[in-house]
Amino acid sequence: MNVKLLLILCAILGLLMAITQGQSPAAGRASGLIGKLDTVEIRVFREDDLTTSGQLSADGTISMPLIGSVRMAGLTTDQAAASIKAKLKDGYLVNPQVSDSIEARVRRSVTVLGQAQNPGVFEIPANRQLTVVEAIGMAGGATRIANTKKMTLKRNAGGRTQVLQLNLKDITSGKAADLPLRDGDVLSIPESLF
Repeated sequence: MNVKLLLILCAILGLLMAITQGQSPAAGRASGLIGKLDTVEIRVFREDDLTTSGQLSADGTISMPLIGSVRMAGLTTDQAAASIKAKLKDGYLVNPQVSDSIEARVRRSVTVLGQAQNPGVFEIPANRQLTVVEAIGMAGGATRIANTKKMTLKRNAGGRTQVLQLNLKDITSGKAADLPLRDGDVLSIPESLF
């Protein structure tokens, strides 16, 4: 597939994602992937004393009565409910019915710099991951003078800065994997020398 055609398709995908991101979930409650520092509410059917709501801590946990600290970040709401149900079932309740929802999300974003049509900061969708190709599409695609074979991805990994070299042609042709981006990632597209 022609790289320019692929970049145009990515730009269209980016515009569609930007349009749909402006739509908010009904009633403020949401399901999906739970992020660090999101505000959640956990309910246990017929056990009002176990209802817990609040913002997750920096390590992605929340403290609940009886079972203590529960890790929720990185799980879907269904996975988190199943985990809490298993802990409550282990010595506390016979058949707990657990539901949880995300009350407020912390904004997660990535930055695209350099030779993109519209470089800037882009929000990662709340309910799914964003990949390198999608981020470039959201930035309008690469310019005609971009060197997409020598892109860099800077990522904060446990207090250290990690730098990855990326080749867009390899990713789009299937020779390399399209990487999911994380909050705070910076994708740089350099200018071609000739």
